[in-house]
Amino acid sequence: MNDFKGQVAVVTGAGRGIGREIALQLARQGASVCVSDINGDWALATAEAITKSGRDALGLKVDVSSYDDVQKLVADAACAFGKIDILVNNAGISTSRPFLDLTKDEWEAQIKVHMSGTFFCSQAAAREMKKNNYGRIVCISSVAALMGPIDLAAYGAAKAGIAGLVRAMALELADFGITANAVAPGPIDTELLKSAWPKDVYEERKNHIPAQRLGKVEEIANAVLFFASPHSGYVSGTVLPVDGGSVAAGAYMVEKYRRRKANAAD
Repeated sequence: MNDFKGQVAVVTGAGRGIGREIALQLARQGASVCVSDINGDWALATAEAITKSGRDALGLKVDVSSYDDVQKLVADAACAFGKIDILVNNAGISTSRPFLDLTKDEWEAQIKVHMSGTFFCSQAAAREMKKNNYGRIVCISSVAALMGPIDLAAYGAAKAGIAGLVRAMALELADFGITANAVAPGPIDTELLKSAWPKDVYEERKNHIPAQRLGKVEEIANAVLFFASPHSGYVSGTVLPVDGGSVAAGAYMVEKYRRRKANAAD
């Protein structure tokens, strides 16, 4: 498990949940990791867990929607570890609001964190990667970018924008040995999800997924690690749903759900 030995990774939003698991798995496979999060204490806690495992880590408080914060993040990571091989754009926020009630501030916050944050981090990191003619940029999009999400218009639009940015980067950065891909998670079993949904909604949600369960943070991390690895050099510009089959099922999931309920009642 040394696919990333000698490599340097920067992971945003790595203080908890999916980002934390990505950072830990990269470290387990040999990478030095710069952990960033808007919550500095969370970032330091993840970095400490990595250093205790015997790998090098740096924990930084970073607001990815701030251009200056991002420039400092990349400069500090390159200074501490000498280079940047991998960037994982995981930092994100979510606001649930009906379309007609969505405020200007809520809309702009989603665009700033997801779209501008991903662009700022990717551009700054790619400039470092170009120096060594090698790099892997992995972005966290969402199935909300691939289907019409209810009460998540701003989130879905921003995540769809990330998918477009990934395709543009795949073309423009190919000359420098840099790939760009995205993972689009479905509902993942995290504390954030539990806090966002009422208990009855949370417990019922799995029945609306072909796999009949919520995803695990490790499953998103596994997909990210493939895109981040040296073995994925011929894959670029791809958006991969990791969603238990939800996007593939589409509207047919309504009938699948009805049949499951009918069979359970028999």
